[in-house]
Amino acid sequence: MSYLLEYIDEIESGRIVVGRELKTVLESLKSDLSNPDYVYDERPGQLRIDFIEKFCRHTKSPFNGMPFKLELWEKAFLEASYGFKMAGTGFRRFNEVLLLIARKNGKTTFVAAIDLAEFFLSSGGVDIICASNTNEQASILFEEINNMREQSKALRNEKRSRKNIFCIYSPKNKNKIKKLSAQSRNKDGYNIEVGCIDEAHEMTDDVVYNAIKQSQSTKQEPLIFIITTEGTTVDGFLDSKLEYCRKMIKGEITDIHILPWLYTQDSVDEVFEDPSTWTKSNPSLGNIKLVSYLDDVMNKARNDLSTRVTMLCKDFNIKQLDSGSWLTYQDLNNEEKYNLDDLKDSYAIGGVDLSSTTDLTAAVLLIIKNGKKYVIPHFFMPSEVLAQRASEDGVPYQLWVKKGLITLTDGNQNDFSLVTNWFLENVRKHQIRPLWIGYDPWQSQYWVKEMEDQGFTMEKVRQGVYTLSEPMKQLEADLKNKLIIYNNDPILKWCLSNTQAKIDVNGNIQPSKLNSKLRRIDGTVALIIAYAVLNRFKNDYENMIR
Repeated sequence: MSYLLEYIDEIESGRIVVGRELKTVLESLKSDLSNPDYVYDERPGQLRIDFIEKFCRHTKSPFNGMPFKLELWEKAFLEASYGFKMAGTGFRRFNEVLLLIARKNGKTTFVAAIDLAEFFLSSGGVDIICASNTNEQASILFEEINNMREQSKALRNEKRSRKNIFCIYSPKNKNKIKKLSAQSRNKDGYNIEVGCIDEAHEMTDDVVYNAIKQSQSTKQEPLIFIITTEGTTVDGFLDSKLEYCRKMIKGEITDIHILPWLYTQDSVDEVFEDPSTWTKSNPSLGNIKLVSYLDDVMNKARNDLSTRVTMLCKDFNIKQLDSGSWLTYQDLNNEEKYNLDDLKDSYAIGGVDLSSTTDLTAAVLLIIKNGKKYVIPHFFMPSEVLAQRASEDGVPYQLWVKKGLITLTDGNQNDFSLVTNWFLENVRKHQIRPLWIGYDPWQSQYWVKEMEDQGFTMEKVRQGVYTLSEPMKQLEADLKNKLIIYNNDPILKWCLSNTQAKIDVNGNIQPSKLNSKLRRIDGTVALIIAYAVLNRFKNDYENMIR
């Protein structure tokens, strides 16, 4: 009997409701059952299902001590993850599986059971890793694995398994279960057969993932489970992985070795209007997660922004930003790309936020073309503070440097001449000419003189509520209407997500940092400054681009 086919049949009949993304993946898997490139074998998945249901027990109230009875979706998930093999080699097809599922659907318990199954069923001498962003989160998963082990008389038998302060290990076959996090000092030297990454939404980079991946370079059948809910981290590891998987689902790229299994809603509206769709992101609703809980949190979310943000993100896997943000993630997110060559021979408006000499500096070019506003952003930072800022801000500055999104200046202070060179390069290389460039006059007089000597027309834009309120409101409207194409630049997106609207008694707004002085909003400020300049010269600019 195939649990995968049974699950697909339940979905096709309408008895189980899932979102479009998972339905598309399952349709593809059903088609692959008759694909000669693959062989489908239910036995590896069934072996793990049998082990979990026979030996594993729940460790948390209200199910503590009860046998682990897998739900149909969990059986289908395991069967699909292990069942497909490459016809040519006989090796397992999938070496990476991403499970996106809302909270309180038994996720951590399920991961723990998978790890235990691998520990007892794998061949000897392998490391099984439970990983997360922090030591604390990795320890939660590790302790759940050990608690589940201790619940079973057969599994806790000292001839089969033992635990010390470092790991769970088998005296018989030398298998080990270890913890790994971004905070681990040593991420090398592992011999990982299976890695499980829990709560990947908190990861700002791919350090933990790469440590696992690289340790599997000699394995013929490596496997990584990434099991998580959505989060509020912008351009973190999960965003990157989901972007890749969604391109797979849309058919934009092909990767036969990754299995995306995404429990997601198809819209925000259906969350509030149709409770029958809640199972799209909560497959265990009614069995593990209580419907009454969602009813209660839904009532609160209708009247409380903070509850709404948390609910949509954690209970329905709809990407959100921290409560208090100026924009929602849906407002600012625009993944549309442009080719810089298509913007050649254009007139632009410039905006710059020089920040302090040791911080992130931002420059943007704003171009209106065919009814859309194209933004070319670039950032600058002193090389000697890069590592410190990466640690403080929790974002992958080094990766952004490699991608060419940040220009490093020598030493521990910004060299604003490099900002001048960036504008000059866009003129010379791309024929993108800024007619006016806005700037905050604070600490900028020498740089402004340098820019004017190069022939640029500079415009003062003081950072205050009366200067920035109207352009900030216009920027908000354009972002919501998807009129701004910023090439999905991760730094600008991060800056926008960090921005809070500070409101005065008259309803005027200005940008401020959200919750923490360490959050950077320089890209947002530079773009608002460009909007302020556009307002001053709107008629002149429109006449020029005609």
